[in-house]
Amino acid sequence: MSIESRSLATSLFKSLDLLGLLNSRANGLSIAVIVEEMGLPRSSLLRMLDSLAHYGFVERDGARVYRVTSKFRDWRVEDGDERLKARYRPLMRRIADEVGEMAVLGRLQGRRMRHISHEEPNCRVRVIPPEGRTFAIDQMAMGKLILSQRPDLVPIDCSKMSLAEIEKAGKEGFAWNRGESEEGIIAWGTWLEEPSPLGPMLAVTWPDFRFSEDSLAKVKAILKAAKT
Repeated sequence: MSIESRSLATSLFKSLDLLGLLNSRANGLSIAVIVEEMGLPRSSLLRMLDSLAHYGFVERDGARVYRVTSKFRDWRVEDGDERLKARYRPLMRRIADEVGEMAVLGRLQGRRMRHISHEEPNCRVRVIPPEGRTFAIDQMAMGKLILSQRPDLVPIDCSKMSLAEIEKAGKEGFAWNRGESEEGIIAWGTWLEEPSPLGPMLAVTWPDFRFSEDSLAKVKAILKAAKT
């Protein structure tokens, strides 16, 4: 190779090798077998496995067997966003029709929030769709959810109030944007799947004059019905 080895992130190579090993064994592997196969210290491998599990690529069952997750397999394939759109468009459409507010689908991409798709209600006053627009990640409802899973992405100038809301989002599984990214807009965001840096999220947005607890209760009822 023409690239000097000191310029390469060898720890990344090891993690990728580990993912490749686990992906090749459908039934998963114990830590003892992983140590034997990888030829690396058990402590180092456990740190890698814990990090990959936190990211959502690896899981461990009650028998302490490690395997890659469906999120990892989804991440590898092309058009992952299209599959999320197809899966969650009916849910977003139902929220838009029954609640009368816009529903937005999003996920983390790189180090930024990506708004994948949205469904708008049939009403005169609407919130402007977020796709193609940029907001500070710590000011967004979905962004706070992501930051609860990826503290390394929290901006250095993040306010104490936002830090408290991020911590709260990690405990409760939902977050708010009360006019932080745009004046006059309220957004409520939650996970559509298990909390993970790879997981898709849903945000529902209201003009502040139209928001009510009853409206939010309708959203939660629709989400609960979709999971049963």
